[in-house]
Amino acid sequence: FIEMNIQTVEEKLAEATRLFSEARAIYSKADATAEEKASAAQMFEAAKAIKQESAQLAEIEKAAADMVATIEAKQGKDKQVEPRKDNTKFGSFGEFLYAAHRANHKDAGYRHVDPRLQWFRDEKEPGQSKTMTENVGAAGGFLVPGEFMAELQGVMAENALVRPRATIIRMRHRDVSIPVVLQTGTTAGVPHWFGGMKFYWGEEAAEKTNSDPAFGKVTLSAKKLYGYTYASDELVDDAAISLSDFLGGPMGMSGGLAWTEDYSFINGTGAGQPLGVINAPATITVARAGTTTPVTYPDLVNMVESFLPSGRGVWFISQSAISNLMTLVDGASAYIWGSTEKGVPNTLLGYPVVFTEKCPRVGSAGDVILADWRYYLIGDRQATTLESTQYDRWKYDETSWRAVHRVDGQPWLSDALRYQDGTTEVSPFVILGAKST
Repeated sequence: FIEMNIQTVEEKLAEATRLFSEARAIYSKADATAEEKASAAQMFEAAKAIKQESAQLAEIEKAAADMVATIEAKQGKDKQVEPRKDNTKFGSFGEFLYAAHRANHKDAGYRHVDPRLQWFRDEKEPGQSKTMTENVGAAGGFLVPGEFMAELQGVMAENALVRPRATIIRMRHRDVSIPVVLQTGTTAGVPHWFGGMKFYWGEEAAEKTNSDPAFGKVTLSAKKLYGYTYASDELVDDAAISLSDFLGGPMGMSGGLAWTEDYSFINGTGAGQPLGVINAPATITVARAGTTTPVTYPDLVNMVESFLPSGRGVWFISQSAISNLMTLVDGASAYIWGSTEKGVPNTLLGYPVVFTEKCPRVGSAGDVILADWRYYLIGDRQATTLESTQYDRWKYDETSWRAVHRVDGQPWLSDALRYQDGTTEVSPFVILGAKST
């Protein structure tokens, strides 16, 4: 609380008179020294300055009084003024502000009204004191600026699911070919893990039967994923947040490209984009056991039966299937997965569970996926680059941004694996088929 020492006209004139008197006394001394005369000169100049200030203050007070009188004359009404209960003046402007503050705020339930305060009545509301408040524009609200937080709010998209679990290949050219062992044989009684090679029991010194492994290749071709936008130069210059920082962040182009590629690794068609596991030839589709309930316990068991026993599987399940899974019951109508005490479990039949919006809605093919993503190849040709220019749309005074990412992805298996019985098929990618109607 800073007190402002504002003197009245009378006080200023009294001070100037005192300085004039002291200066005159010094000059009247016949034996006054040079230092005393210099001091008297300073007093004289200070007194002149104070006298000039008092004259200016008197003019200001007179002008203010004339303005109030003019306003009241135009309104044609006389202000009703409550005289002060105490004619004592405030010692300073700060003392007046403190008294006004206490009069307008309750302390222990009471207002402390200084008797030196003079209250003005509002003519439009007789009997009411005119108080400045910030909730009324004309009463002072227009003087209060609104607050602005220079921080953009948004909901973060889920993190990448496939990339952290897949096999990443750095591509130095547009295409890259990876040799693979052909394990797609269907002959009964023969193991198909070894590319078609057969193994025999033989006698000592007997001629050996020859068998050769078969090989194939899978080719990754970089696909272009991009984003493009532009904004006026005025917005770029005047925005409270940096558009470049936003576009390069997780809620801008960088995050959007990461979300899109992850979605394609699951749902992609392979035409101008990665081949997702839902549409891959190596994926096994398990038919649903029932037609009334989208996901049943036998569905999950059948998926595990068709899953390659690698021990590295993970469930990707549509968020819309949670209520269905949480209400699965056994023959005694007891819930078999989840509880109000433990919440949503993080494993299902021994495999971790990830709920995601990137799987199709419950009841659609691929709403439940069991996969070992080590068998999925991601080829990175070009990391995400974000560039901006003012020359693309210069005639519109606009700045443009583009983000480009070149990548491909697909399972390296060309088909499901068949056991030696010639019938049982397994795959590192198993999905639940569409619900029949």
